[in-house]
Amino acid sequence: MIHAFLISPREEVISAFLREGINVTVIQQLTSNSALQRVENIDQIYVQDPLNPVQVVDALIEAGVEAGDSMNVCIGLGDDSSICASTVNALLGIRNEKYNTVLSLLTLKNKPRLRKLLSEKLPLYTGAFKLANNSLQVEAMLDKCPSGVVIKPIAGSGSRNVYIVASHEELESYLPNIEFPVLVEEKFSGQEYSVEVMTINGVHQPLVVTEKLLGGLSGVVEIGQIQPANISTAEKEELFEVTCKLLDLVGVRFGLSHTEVILENGVPKIVESHGRVGGDRIADLLGYSTGFNAFERLAHALVNEQFLPLDPKGASCRIDFVELSDQLMSDGEWVTAQLAQDNVVQAQILKPLGERGPVCCSADRHAFYISYIK
Repeated sequence: MIHAFLISPREEVISAFLREGINVTVIQQLTSNSALQRVENIDQIYVQDPLNPVQVVDALIEAGVEAGDSMNVCIGLGDDSSICASTVNALLGIRNEKYNTVLSLLTLKNKPRLRKLLSEKLPLYTGAFKLANNSLQVEAMLDKCPSGVVIKPIAGSGSRNVYIVASHEELESYLPNIEFPVLVEEKFSGQEYSVEVMTINGVHQPLVVTEKLLGGLSGVVEIGQIQPANISTAEKEELFEVTCKLLDLVGVRFGLSHTEVILENGVPKIVESHGRVGGDRIADLLGYSTGFNAFERLAHALVNEQFLPLDPKGASCRIDFVELSDQLMSDGEWVTAQLAQDNVVQAQILKPLGERGPVCCSADRHAFYISYIK
């Protein structure tokens, strides 16, 4: 029987793995609460830093894991935790081929490295870029790109410290907040999507195209997602094809991936990609749009080395992030009111009263609800 060591997972991950008959141990930070153990009655291992692969390896050896045991696997479902898990698997020589290599994940996480690879191997699907160490280099890129540029951290996530700049005047206003070096990319124009994929032994199963709704103060914070995206079959297949080419290029071999693409005049332009499931409850939306959520698909692949079928439960589903700055209801009343609406299946407060402010990045969002149409 497979034994999965999960790094700081959501309870939905644990439940999906248990239903598939996988033994589960949770790796938690030493100072974390043990709420998961009370809910699921599962084993837990505590380390000072669950993102430190050396600490995790040492803890697994103490727990009796032997090097080369193919029935054990360490799994992380975030950018950093997935890299940690793959490093642990490689160091212990466990579960060969049932995880992505550290090199593949680092290539996806390092935005300049990925952009350079795309420009060399898939130039049609990318644009101009520059690793800028000062404002003069940003200004040069701005002169080169008449549609504007996007300035982002080299390895950031969650839309944090991302700026869309169309003029030198705008750049001047943002400069005090920019920490160099940064990646400066040509701005693409068009609707943004993400492509969710499951991969087993290098074979890709495209799952669904997610349509993104952007907003917040920066205009790049995701405030909603719709599955499946309202696009033509031809556009969907093209997005699937481009994404699979990218995954092959970086050597993705196993697991979930999430690739962000903009359709610019009918041509897919790759924004970035991640060797893990999409955030913002995209994993949950997959349960409605494809019949199985992301964690069920991953657990099934680990046990059976087979893809689960695509069997949508409804016509469409979506998540909406809402701002509650002027909300007069209590948090509990707001959740109750959302769940009373037709088609709403989940509602949650992300920022309690007193902690709500401007939405500058994903972590600032106040609340969300998920709905789907049968």
